[in-house]
Amino acid sequence: MPIDRYFRINVQGIERLIDALGGVTVDVPQAMNYRDDSQRLYIDLKPGRQHLNGNESLQFLRFRYDALGDIGRVQRQQMFLRSLMEQSARPETLARIPSILGIIRENLDTNLSVEELLSLSQFMAQLPRSRIEFLLLPGNFNGTGESEISYWLPNYRRIAWLSDTYFRDTSTADPRETPITYPENVRIALQNTSLSEAAVEQLRHQLWEAGYRDQFVADALSQPIEITRIIAQQGDLAAARRVQLLLGFGEVRVESTGVLASDVTIQLGNDARDRLTPSAQPNVSQTDL
Repeated sequence: MPIDRYFRINVQGIERLIDALGGVTVDVPQAMNYRDDSQRLYIDLKPGRQHLNGNESLQFLRFRYDALGDIGRVQRQQMFLRSLMEQSARPETLARIPSILGIIRENLDTNLSVEELLSLSQFMAQLPRSRIEFLLLPGNFNGTGESEISYWLPNYRRIAWLSDTYFRDTSTADPRETPITYPENVRIALQNTSLSEAAVEQLRHQLWEAGYRDQFVADALSQPIEITRIIAQQGDLAAARRVQLLLGFGEVRVESTGVLASDVTIQLGNDARDRLTPSAQPNVSQTDL
C-alpha cells in the first residue's frame, strides 16, 4: 500500500509538545517500573488517574514490560492518543498555539506542504472525536509464552478484511472471509468498574437472551469511568453498534484498548447503574458459556 504523505517526529519533540499542551490526564493501569542505563530510559509511574507532563508521558508511551509486551504498549498508546486529542480540543489550548507550532517546526519532518498542513489542521479541528478510529494489526501471540522469544503472528484473513473496510475503495478480500456479526459469532468480554456483581450478572443474562452466548467477564478496569465504552476490539463496527442498540446506553469506539480475545469489549461505566436494576434472573454460569 503506497504511502503518499508522512509525519516523523523525534522523541524530544513529543516530550516538548506535550509540555506545551499543558500535559495529559490519563489512567495509568498499573505500576510501571523499568531502568535501562544504556538507553537512558528510566520509567517510574504509579497506578491511578493522574496528569502527566512530557517526560512522564514518554515513560507511559514506552513501557512494555508486562504480560502483553509490545501489544500492551500499543493498547496504552491508543488510550493516550485518545486522551490527548480530547484534551487538546479545549479552548485554553488555543493560547498555546504559537509555542506548539514552534515545537512542531523544530522537531517534525514531513513531506506535506504548508498549505496541506493548514488544511489538515482545520479538518482535524472540526472532526468529531467519535470519528477517530484506532486499529491493531490482527494476529495472535506465538506459542505458550514459555519461550523468551515472542512474536505477533499476523492473521492474514482478518488483515484483508480490515484493509478493505477501512483503507480501500474497492474490495480485494474473499467475500467469504467477511466477518458475520450475528450474535452467536460475536465474542464479548465484560469489564466492570464499580457496578455490583448482580448488575453485571443481569447484563450477562440480557446478552445471553439476545443470542450472545460466547461471553466472559474479564479483569476489571483499574479506574471507574463515567460512560460505558463498547469497543470494537477487532475493528468490527457493525457488531459493536448492534450491542449498543441492544443495551440502549454507552458509546461505541473503534479502538483496540479492550480485551484482546474479544470481538467486542464492554467496559461498564457509571451510566449503566440506572439501566441495570438487579432482579431475580437465572444465573449464567461460566460452564454454560
